[in-house]
Amino acid sequence: MTINGADLEQIISGAKTLEAQIASGALQLVRDKSVLAKLASMIVDLDSRFQIMQGTKVRDTGARKTEPFEAVMGTIAE
Repeated sequence: MTINGADLEQIISGAKTLEAQIASGALQLVRDKSVLAKLASMIVDLDSRFQIMQGTKVRDTGARKTEPFEAVMGTIAE
């Protein structure tokens, strides 16, 4: 597989698909192309909330979720 760094970054960022880069000629495959299909079938989308390090899991505080720029009335503790 041959691809330059800028074109690879577009794949990694999701701006372009692997297939689109192959079709445009930005990514060139040499020899057995089925290996790439096998690798692609192993890729999974990870949940961005996945706890990578112990103790970093986002906890539910019970706070009401608000829309951006929404004012929420409440009491101020003294």
